[in-house]
Amino acid sequence: MFDPRETPRLVTERLILRGWREDDLDALAAMMADAEIARFLTDDQCPLDRAGSWRHLALLVGHWALRGYGLFAVEEKATGAFVGRVGAWQPECWVGFELGWGLARAHWGKGYAQEAARAAGDWVFRSFGLERIVSLIHVDNLRSQALARRLGMAVRATTLHAGMAHDIWEISREAWARR
Repeated sequence: MFDPRETPRLVTERLILRGWREDDLDALAAMMADAEIARFLTDDQCPLDRAGSWRHLALLVGHWALRGYGLFAVEEKATGAFVGRVGAWQPECWVGFELGWGLARAHWGKGYAQEAARAAGDWVFRSFGLERIVSLIHVDNLRSQALARRLGMAVRATTLHAGMAHDIWEISREAWARR
């Protein structure tokens, strides 16, 4: 059986990226109940209720169990406050090995998404023999597009996901190392 305590723990200047715990549910549910966040993180663009957030948490833990990697729970190092989720993602039939992110609104504008994404991307390239990673970003998600640019990513293609247009942003191992 998968033990979430085996999830790598990444530490940055201000953040801890770690495995998921059942006590993350309250904060995750609050984040996923926010309509602006759900607009870009759920397949139907609708906020999740507590039961939906429980299923989402189980999905996040399950991805680690099945693939050996996934989205980390992110917390502030100084306070222990839940910040969001950042990490590697590649469910069945996905567009590629994805670096994904989603932060609670209270933590927007602090540079946390970039800090966590850089740490997770470094871990991905160090841990897996990948030549490139991608990020699937809704065409209206300007904040995530700006982060992808800051990470050095560029749009490779546009695709439909859940009936909505998304750009596939990508970066090579070489470009990531140069940034």
